[in-house]
Amino acid sequence: MNRYVFYHYFIVCFTNLVMLVPYHLINERFSGSVMAIILSPFIGAIMLYMFTNALTKFPGEGLPEIFDHFYPRWLVSMIMIYKSFITGTSAAIVLSTYAVIITRFLNPEGNPYGIVLVLMVVCAFAATRSTVTVNFVLEIVLILSFPFVGFVLYKAIKSPLMNWDAVAIVAEHYNKMPSLLVIASATFVFTGFLNLSIFNRTFPTNFRFKYRWLLVLIAFIDLLMIFFIPIGVHGTEAVEHYVYIWSATADSTKMAYGFIERVLFLFLIVLLHLALAFTMVGWHMSIEFLRYLLPNNIVNPDEAKTPLRSYVIAGGILLITFSCMFFINQLSMFQLGGYFMIIRMFSEFVIVIWVYLLSKKKVRRDEKRISI
Repeated sequence: MNRYVFYHYFIVCFTNLVMLVPYHLINERFSGSVMAIILSPFIGAIMLYMFTNALTKFPGEGLPEIFDHFYPRWLVSMIMIYKSFITGTSAAIVLSTYAVIITRFLNPEGNPYGIVLVLMVVCAFAATRSTVTVNFVLEIVLILSFPFVGFVLYKAIKSPLMNWDAVAIVAEHYNKMPSLLVIASATFVFTGFLNLSIFNRTFPTNFRFKYRWLLVLIAFIDLLMIFFIPIGVHGTEAVEHYVYIWSATADSTKMAYGFIERVLFLFLIVLLHLALAFTMVGWHMSIEFLRYLLPNNIVNPDEAKTPLRSYVIAGGILLITFSCMFFINQLSMFQLGGYFMIIRMFSEFVIVIWVYLLSKKKVRRDEKRISI
């Protein structure tokens, strides 16, 4: 079962190739990004160990059930609405960003709203499946995508355009203090464990988390490549002129002996898989958080038939997300995305510490009950 922990961690790591993380880090490459990258694995490791250690005290339970043990329903409902907003927004940003990338690089005359609507319908339907089914789909997508992600990164590193002197120049600015924005961007790569807020329901009661240090190490290597490879390919100054920097980086490399010459085509296909899987997981979590608000909700991670309430919630998420696209342009998305990253970071700090303290409280309560 530990492999599913890896899958949820990796889907957040690798989806950052298309999200706001490279954009914000590269924008501040001379003013704190390197220090943020150095600090982020320590912050991520502390959060990972605190959260997973806490979940071992609540076997087979998700975040709604954990809070429901200690607080009144109205307070838990407010927390679940907020968590649903955070996870749903992250998924919506990924999906809408990918639709813009497809339109810009593959079909400039295409309608981005039509593309994103089709992708949203697919993700919304997948998100309504059971938690166990979503786990299986995520596993299939990542197993198929891993070799291609590695190939794209390898081609970028081995590209004749790769200038290691540019990488060294940026790395020399390691002593600059980072801003909140770049810290939030760098630590986001390490937050895949928060998917266990719902998917902890699928683990057996005797489950133990293993190889957590390996998760942090892989995420740190991934963050280094996300940041430094575009700088090496495009240079220390030219790199800031690209909005979707990794799409431009993939388009700068080619396969001399492949039947597809441009790596960009392969890159976009891989991103399609990752973006759909990331959105599926994020919207599934949002649906499960919101289902707590409804009366007579039955928690069953392996339900055979999808209840109507899941379809209704998914339809609401789809409608709200699609409507917001008409009011938020590309520039506003990056500006609002920066604020969202900071809010997300602090809210996740609070959730991790909160759940950790509740786990200690549960241990004391169980010890007291046994002693009586």
